[in-house]
Amino acid sequence: MLRKFDSGVKVIQTKTHSDDEVFARISSLAQKPDALQKGVSASDAAFTLGIAPALAKEHLLNAENKGLLCRDVSPDGFRFYINLFNEIDPQNIYLTKTHGVYQTWISVATAAH
Repeated sequence: MLRKFDSGVKVIQTKTHSDDEVFARISSLAQKPDALQKGVSASDAAFTLGIAPALAKEHLLNAENKGLLCRDVSPDGFRFYINLFNEIDPQNIYLTKTHGVYQTWISVATAAH
């Protein structure tokens, strides 16, 4: 099937690269301890997905648009992180959870120091 990304890039895409499948694989990658510390680059995602880095960047941007990831832009390029804002309870923004991705991130961050 022909797919057009928001940037205008067009690709021929198989069912194994559907949004749901790609989001699941990106989410899994972004929750690994190394990625929780350093983020995910287009090259990291390309290796995991078995596609070109330019196409992987399109998928990462798409995952960001869907709220799955957050992005950091630096002189070294784009790095994507799992979106921890999804875990914030709007009724109690000061409550820290003792489970979930946020707790995993805290564990990884404190172990690194």
